[in-house]
Amino acid sequence: MGFVSGSGLAWVVGLSLLPFFLQFLGLGLGGALGQGLCGSALGLSEAEAVRYGLVSEYYFYGQLFLVLLALKVTHALALVVLRFMYPDSEPPFAPQVWRVGVGLSLALLGLFLLTRTLPLPFATPLGLAWLAPAPLDPLSVLMVLPEPFLLGLYARFRP
Repeated sequence: MGFVSGSGLAWVVGLSLLPFFLQFLGLGLGGALGQGLCGSALGLSEAEAVRYGLVSEYYFYGQLFLVLLALKVTHALALVVLRFMYPDSEPPFAPQVWRVGVGLSLALLGLFLLTRTLPLPFATPLGLAWLAPAPLDPLSVLMVLPEPFLLGLYARFRP
């Protein structure tokens, strides 16, 4: 069995969707668990955040994580659609779909480690500033925790 038609596809899709749905816990349980990877980027446009002074130095990094989570959800849904389109065989472009999934997982894991351990560059009116690493909250750790397992599944079901 291959990547799309294999038995582990349900696990790959589930683990890819999990961080997106865990982010919603930050809306209701933000005080106890933290705001997650997206932080204050949820529910605000950039124009509103600037207008009301709600832009923190981590707002733009939250937007970046929000885009990554949206891409991971899109990839997971594409895997489900491909399963219906190719129920018994692999599509000819399965290696490219696999690479996109691995790339998204590595990008999320790498960006998490980068933003939580190194100073972050942030553009200010006076020039580039180096800020402290983003705060580490329990929800963001829960959101990134499935990524090593997901990468293991990708390695196991490589086309």
